[in-house]
Amino acid sequence: MADDKATDSVLGLFLRLYWIMIGNAVLAIAAVFPVAYPQLLTAPLLGIYVLGVATLIAARYIDIRYCGGQTVDGTPANLSHWKRYVMILLPVSFLLLVGVWAIKALIG
Repeated sequence: MADDKATDSVLGLFLRLYWIMIGNAVLAIAAVFPVAYPQLLTAPLLGIYVLGVATLIAARYIDIRYCGGQTVDGTPANLSHWKRYVMILLPVSFLLLVGVWAIKALIG
């Protein structure tokens, strides 16, 4: 039978990789593609972007709550770290999206 601690550490590692790198790459791609490729349908990309923000928030929460989450520098994280993460992620992701779509409107 698998060790729960080993399972948690693998899941925790994946979640940390997701909220630190992979999820942010998805957001960047979904935000920039409408400008780089204006012929693409923007509604699906907007959906991917919103889903990406939601999954980043959920991944960070699950990492902290259930997988012994850590900060980027390796110190133990708690729910105050998660709240701060959400309070930064939401406005930054919104401003990024608005900025990119404003550029698309100017170019387009």
